[in-house]
Amino acid sequence: MMSLELSPGMDKAVDLACFKDMLLQTCGHSFEKEREQALTTALGRRMSALNIKQHEMYHACLLRDHDELLRLTELLTVNETYFFREPDHLKLLIDILPKFMAGRAQEPVRILSAGCSTGEEPYSIAMMLRERFGDDSDRLFTITGVDIDSTVIASAKQGVYGTSSFRGINNPMLDRYFKPSGPGKFRIDETIRRQVEFEVVNLLGSAYPQRMQSPDIILYRNVSIYFPSPVQHQIFRKLAELLVGGGCLLVGATETMHHDVGILSLVKHDSLFFYSKPPHLVFEERRKPSRVALPPEMERRKKEPRSALRISTVSAGKSEAWQNLRQEGSSQERPPNQPPSTVSPNARERYETALELARDNRPDEALVLLDAINVQDASFTKAYILKAHLLLSASRFDEVVDISNMALEQNPLCPEIYLMLGMIKRHQGHDDDALKRFREALYLDPSCWLAHFYSAEILYGLGDEKRARSGYEAAARVLEKNASRDHGQAIFPLSFNADQFIVICRHKLSLLTGRKSQKNGI
Repeated sequence: MMSLELSPGMDKAVDLACFKDMLLQTCGHSFEKEREQALTTALGRRMSALNIKQHEMYHACLLRDHDELLRLTELLTVNETYFFREPDHLKLLIDILPKFMAGRAQEPVRILSAGCSTGEEPYSIAMMLRERFGDDSDRLFTITGVDIDSTVIASAKQGVYGTSSFRGINNPMLDRYFKPSGPGKFRIDETIRRQVEFEVVNLLGSAYPQRMQSPDIILYRNVSIYFPSPVQHQIFRKLAELLVGGGCLLVGATETMHHDVGILSLVKHDSLFFYSKPPHLVFEERRKPSRVALPPEMERRKKEPRSALRISTVSAGKSEAWQNLRQEGSSQERPPNQPPSTVSPNARERYETALELARDNRPDEALVLLDAINVQDASFTKAYILKAHLLLSASRFDEVVDISNMALEQNPLCPEIYLMLGMIKRHQGHDDDALKRFREALYLDPSCWLAHFYSAEILYGLGDEKRARSGYEAAARVLEKNASRDHGQAIFPLSFNADQFIVICRHKLSLLTGRKSQKNGI
């Protein structure tokens, strides 16, 4: 059990359990494993500042002094952010705005940035709206940013930023919306600063302020990763209740599946995913999770049993697609990329036999068995994946696409299928389409190392060294972290040589480092 080592004169060993429990209950933050050291350091700093020697006294102080609890929380809050972080999601927000603006008279579209930190996210939104709608954005939209940390909210209100906040912004935007404000500092334009309201809010609190009520769009990005699963679900539900009917909730690129718990409908827009609230959803009356309705042509092809969750593909401005969103019962008892519980024992046995045949390099015999499984049980997603992989290995690309589309009808949240479709597009030389498919696979499974690797290969060839480096690093990190695992099993049913891919990643990273050094004249 982790104990707290404090400075001389204080308790030598402090059980962190009582502090962990308090912080979990009050602000939802979990301090297990690697985060324990952050808690230890913060406790030591606050106890030293107050000249408190015994941990019991400081714990009692936290119980009676809400301001001190906030000070401790502020030391523990991670505030890593910058302007235009994850720009694809911000562009998605702009793309879906016509749906909310249609038919409105004077009422503005309400946008909420939950966990806004020092304000870069809501200010980025304000700048994008100004670029798109000009001065009209003042009356067309309201933007609110909230965070539990009063220090970062005070900083956000000031609107002064250092160079680290500008890693995602281009020079024209910097020149247009910022002015120098001291060495290495820039102040945001007053027109942008006035458009964003800020407030200190604990998302786990019992009540939210009026300024947060009835938003049309909520951005809740890269915040929930610091919460344990039960707290994630609790906050997600509270935010979902805030939304107006038909409202949208956007989460970070690696957080999509963390929140797929049946509270809101998952919607796909191009290669991105977000959540939508059905127009007449009443939480108090709900007993089952929801899903989105399938397009009519897919409903006609529907077979039973089907996958529990469907995704509606929506294009910006096509309001009729949004009318298809509806509440319907579904089962969330299994992960989305696992075969449904209705798969028969006989089909499972045939699948295991087909897998062994494939591993023994007898693909034709395996395909015969897989065809029989598909006839016997059309919902067995893993059989589709294995069949598609075997066909891909034989370069039978058209058949792979057909099988993949059938698999996606059964389970549209299957990262392996998006990965294979990306590999086909890459082979055909369609780099943009391939990157889109790999990005879809990574949204569904951020540990999909092959998607990281192949994305990096494309970007390397295109000369995008920064993103290529990030992809190779991500692939190597996943592989090295799970060195003893059969890596191919998580992506395809067949094995891949992890060591070989690690060597390739490290080699490419060394080449990129060499290029960077040459550019810098080192």
